[in-house]
Amino acid sequence: MNILIPSLIALLACCAPALAPAQTAQTAPTLLNLNATGSNGEKFSPDRIRGKVAIVFYWSTSCAVCRDSLPELRTNLNGWRDKPFALVTVNVDKKAEDWLAYEKIQGKTQMPSKGLIAVRQDDGKAVPMKLPLTLLVDAKGKVVARYEGRLAPEAWDGVADLMP
Repeated sequence: MNILIPSLIALLACCAPALAPAQTAQTAPTLLNLNATGSNGEKFSPDRIRGKVAIVFYWSTSCAVCRDSLPELRTNLNGWRDKPFALVTVNVDKKAEDWLAYEKIQGKTQMPSKGLIAVRQDDGKAVPMKLPLTLLVDAKGKVVARYEGRLAPEAWDGVADLMP
């Protein structure tokens, strides 16, 4: 019995990093490169969020984890409403109609939030290998952290650290 406890602790210790959201360290921050369009047909420009700390969240309507994260993102956005912060949700559905239908339903159930920019990635652009994908962007437009999978609490810590 006593042998099982140390073995269990060792097993948990080696597996704990696998349970955490994946973060890709970047050697040097890169500028946000996003080709996307809003539901009104307006092209997204990274200049739109320059001067603000931003979370850029890539998602799909077919991704349950992605859809589950959207309410948390909007709630946190409201908490930062008086700060220089923006939330950019980037849909990567194959069919624009799926995204537009989802946004229409959201529009009936939730008030638009100040600082929310909902866009769809332009056709032909590479879709992230793993969804959801969260990018933390500083006020200069540089991607300073990347998280794959479930929304990482570290992303919100990063927002707080980057705020003026």
